[in-house]
Order: sequence, then C-alpha cells, then structure tokens
Amino acid sequence: MSVRIRGVYATALTALLENVVQASPPIRERFDADFPVAPAAATVETTGDRQGVCVAGDRDRVAAVTDRLRGVGRDTLTWVADLPRGAVYAGEITGTLGGGAVVDVGDGEGYLPYSKTARHVEEGDRLRVQVEEPSPPWADGRPVLDTTVRVHGPLVGLVRGGTATATGPELADLVGTDPPEGWAPDWGRASDDASLDALDAALDTAGERARALDEALADGPPPAEDAPHRYDDGDSSRWVWFGRESRFALDGHRRAVVETMAGHHRVKAAT
Repeated sequence: MSVRIRGVYATALTALLENVVQASPPIRERFDADFPVAPAAATVETTGDRQGVCVAGDRDRVAAVTDRLRGVGRDTLTWVADLPRGAVYAGEITGTLGGGAVVDVGDGEGYLPYSKTARHVEEGDRLRVQVEEPSPPWADGRPVLDTTVRVHGPLVGLVRGGTATATGPELADLVGTDPPEGWAPDWGRASDDASLDALDAALDTAGERARALDEALADGPPPAEDAPHRYDDGDSSRWVWFGRESRFALDGHRRAVVETMAGHHRVKAAT
C-alpha cells in the first residue's frame, strides 16, 4: 500500500519506507528515480514545529508506517490522534477568541476560525464541524475545525456542497468516474502528472468516502439536538515524535542518499 511523504524528514523517510508515491521534484532528483503518481493509502507530513510527523489515511497502512517509524530509535514516541483528520462532529461553542471560537466536540476541543464559517457564532451555539488540521499532543494549539465537509486527498478531494471549477488536470474531462451528487472535485497539484487510471481510481476512492459521509450525516441527529456528537471517525491519524537518538538515525538514512551533516535533523527541528 502506498504512502506520500512531505516535509523536512522526506528524504530519510523515503529511504526508509516502501511504496512511496507522488514524490516531490527534489526527492525524485535525489533518488534519481521515477516515483509513481498514484493514489496514496497514507500521507506522512512533517508537523509545523518540525518535531515529528502526522501519519494519516488508511488504518492498516497508517499502522504499518507508524510501526516502521517507531523502530527508528528508542526515543521515537507515537500517539493516536484524539481528533483525527477529517472526523466530523456536532459541537458546542464554549468560548470565543479574537480570531475564532473554541468548540467542544466531545473527544476534545477544537478551534474554529471565523473565516471557516459563514454564520455569526457565539458561546452556546451548536454546529457541525470537521477536523481540518489535527494538532500534535506535544503542542499547545487546538485542532483547526471547518464547517465545510471535505474528503481529503492529495490527488483529488471532494467538497460537500462545493461548486466544480474549471481548474484541474488536462485529463479531468476524460475521467470515467463522476463525483457523488452534491460533491465537487478539488484537484491537487500532483493530479497534473497522474495517469487517467490513477485519476479515476483516486476519484472513485474519494467518492466512496463521500457517500459514507452522506450516510453518516443523514443517520445522525442535528447538532441542535445532540451535541457533542461524532458523526464520522475520519482518517486513521497518528503522531510520531522523534527524539535526539531518532534524529541521528534519520541522518543516517538521509546520508545513504545525499551528503548529510551530523545533526541535520536536529538543526532542522530547531529552526
């Protein structure tokens, strides 16, 4: 099963993991290899503070990748995300801040920027939200929420209630699969380099996820009647934090591909 990797650990983790897809241009150049532009079963993305990565996607692939990363060093620590990427909740606003609102979703608190909702919100309001950006357990910030429901995907995502745009890969009009009714495609950058079969497979997978979300939302109670409430579990999401020993081990994996100074990943994590 495939994995897409981004961030400061990308070179080391590309050397460490198997079935890497949608590699960035620098990675393709360093490895002197053509990586498939195919749907990814899981994504590995460096956290904003560069202390570790978030692994999200298919449950089995996420578990396998996390187990592999856990073996990098004795001080590699892992957590299951309390609020996974893409999870959908009925939440209640418990406080308002300068740029957004704090929302209790039952499994924890999230932060809803005012720019992520079309309505005026205040304390006590109940509304449906989705986890847009999970927050690592070692950070102080809350996960970022959005009132727009999406299916996330590096090649193509889907937006519930969205409007189709003219932007997209040249092959988009030839894709045989149509998005479910009420959903609009949101094509990713990598889609320009993907084959027709890859685009079709990605849209088909996203469509299955969208239909599952439609069913979960239709079967669940309105937010006003039952909040907090979880409609959908979202993607399997786990956090991986790399300690000192682990970062030196990752230096070794990177050094096998490209010249790397000692402490490279420690320096990157500190900047």
